[in-house]
Amino acid sequence: MDQVPAGANGLSRPQHEAVDGVAAALATVGNWMFAPATRRKIMAASGLDLSLGDYTLLAQVSLHAPVRLSVLAELMEVDKSTLSPPAKRLESRGFIERRPDPADARAQLVSVTRAGKLAIGKLWKARATAVAALLADWDTADVEQLAVSLGALSEAIKRGR
Repeated sequence: MDQVPAGANGLSRPQHEAVDGVAAALATVGNWMFAPATRRKIMAASGLDLSLGDYTLLAQVSLHAPVRLSVLAELMEVDKSTLSPPAKRLESRGFIERRPDPADARAQLVSVTRAGKLAIGKLWKARATAVAALLADWDTADVEQLAVSLGALSEAIKRGR
């Protein structure tokens, strides 16, 4: 078996080409997930009417709560001031709530309310339905393998690799 010398990044040529393919595919998937048309489809199917910013912040709060908005801003790599308007809208709709941070009474933690959890559930169900439509003609084994592979990639991202 012929070995292709590893490049500067430690990958063989076939590995490098495969990684390039994964990166390109993930870019397409990311563009699809955040495209206005996809967001509108998910919103319509969920029965909710949230802006992209509200949707994104609600999802992030649900993943990290209880959390300070300043911490979310760092995680999302945005200025904290950009999170205040969607946070106020989500709070006024009863989707999130603010409470004093027990570690620092000057700060507040945001959490998802029961109504917010119901909204997130509707959004995730609508998102899964949109993805299912894309995979409708795939074999079950291929969908399962994709789920395993993306799960492993997700774990690597969470570990910071």
